[in-house]
Amino acid sequence: MRIEALITLVAVVWLTAVLCPRLTAANNLTLSSSRSPKEHFFHGEHISDLVEPLEEPHKQNTYRDMQMILRKEGGKDGLEPVECCPSVLEMVQPLGGRTREDMYVSLYQDGENIQRFYEYSCRADVLNKPCRFADRKLSNQSRCVQKYSFSYAIVQTPGSEHRRHHHREHHRFPAFSGNTVSGSGWTLDYIRVRSGCSCEVMPKPRKKKITASKARRAKSKQRQPRDQEPDFET
Repeated sequence: MRIEALITLVAVVWLTAVLCPRLTAANNLTLSSSRSPKEHFFHGEHISDLVEPLEEPHKQNTYRDMQMILRKEGGKDGLEPVECCPSVLEMVQPLGGRTREDMYVSLYQDGENIQRFYEYSCRADVLNKPCRFADRKLSNQSRCVQKYSFSYAIVQTPGSEHRRHHHREHHRFPAFSGNTVSGSGWTLDYIRVRSGCSCEVMPKPRKKKITASKARRAKSKQRQPRDQEPDFET
């Protein structure tokens, strides 16, 4: 199978993910209908479509402030849902990625045949900050956290660097045998991609309370010096 056929196969997989929302978790390619972010592309890096913060970081917003944010981010009619931890959509073209085993692998690319992925990244002004609209008592315990999922990709198999240039010279991609291309040094695997921004609330650590027995011991120690005072006869 030539490289054009392989790219077509991968394109079909991506198109299926876009058309079938149930495959979003596996491929992370379905675009949310409630979002309208701009797509950005950059070689090997991430570029965020940053939205200017509507509130100061770590500021305890009043009810009025929250309503103003909801009106500004709720669309023209004010009917669109607003995220507690907003994310931005990015189109990225990484040179490599992390597998499910947390191993770094190089991604296949040959001229114009380059793999691109959609990612949802935490907006820079909310990442690792307290969640918006959180209850005042829980605000300092909350954080906007980057979440990850895995997307299908063509990756380099370990120890195949010496065969990489040979196949580039011939511009060929042999037929698949399972998930691995026999003798090519490339295989189909999953790599980690950013999949959204989530609000997490950490439980407040409990303070250790002095038990009643410890309190009684402390009182008894205070009484002992008084009890040991010598009695003097007059």
